[in-house]
Amino acid sequence: MEELAESIIATIQANEKDWLRAWDVQGYIPMDHGVLLYVTRKDGQKVVVSIQTKDHSVYQLELLRNNDKFDRIVLGGTYDVKKDQLGEQIDQLLTVYH
Repeated sequence: MEELAESIIATIQANEKDWLRAWDVQGYIPMDHGVLLYVTRKDGQKVVVSIQTKDHSVYQLELLRNNDKFDRIVLGGTYDVKKDQLGEQIDQLLTVYH
């Protein structure tokens, strides 16, 4: 799990833009098929970005208000995101959904 999470984070950073700093990443939690990124939006709202993949070429993204299994609020999502568009698509999710 840890290797997959680190691989996804490296993929996000591969385009020479420091997305993790731009999103004020507070931490991450590895998952079986991805990673949860704990970030702070530009408006100060703390949210979770769920990034999942099965083959490292296509990713499923969801923006969550929190990650409590009893109170999980999905604010939006983008699906079938290609590897080279991962950072830009996450940034767009963080900008569009309030």
